[in-house]
Amino acid sequence: MRNPAAREIIRWLAQVVPVIVITVFVIAYIGQFTIVKGDSMLPTFKNNTVLVIEKLTRRLGTLKNGDIVVIRIPEYLDGKKTYAIKRIIATGGQHILIEDGYVLIDGIKLDEDYTGGVAMGPVSSLYNDLTVPDGHIYVLGDNRSPGESKDSRTFGPVAISRVEGRVVFRLYPFSKLGIIH
Repeated sequence: MRNPAAREIIRWLAQVVPVIVITVFVIAYIGQFTIVKGDSMLPTFKNNTVLVIEKLTRRLGTLKNGDIVVIRIPEYLDGKKTYAIKRIIATGGQHILIEDGYVLIDGIKLDEDYTGGVAMGPVSSLYNDLTVPDGHIYVLGDNRSPGESKDSRTFGPVAISRVEGRVVFRLYPFSKLGIIH
């Protein structure tokens, strides 16, 4: 090829196209960044906290109680958001009972030190005593103050297929930078 401009464009495309393809693959199948919007996960995450989520755990079927996940539930978020960040409280086959502000899983009171001692507000009687169907999870926001978190107390168990990924790392604020367990 004798045209130097065409040769430069081809050289540039040879560098840029693989980067774009790899980036799309990583975002679709491995992980991505997300930003917390709202206060439903206080005190664990504040508004505008930047997180990294990984997508392999859901694909491998290894989500577990206590994992913090990003779920796709636009129909429950007033059209303002598409995704929500919540903590898995129970998985398929587990019985959940919310009574007197406490969560019981299979009859055992859940130790929830991540809520900051905030008492749970009233819950819908439809979703406060149930066995989570297989292939579903029961999620709650860490902020249990009345009206602060739309979660499984409002919309019931969530299909695992709606999980975008599991939170693994906090990037911002820098003072809290680190791995999420």
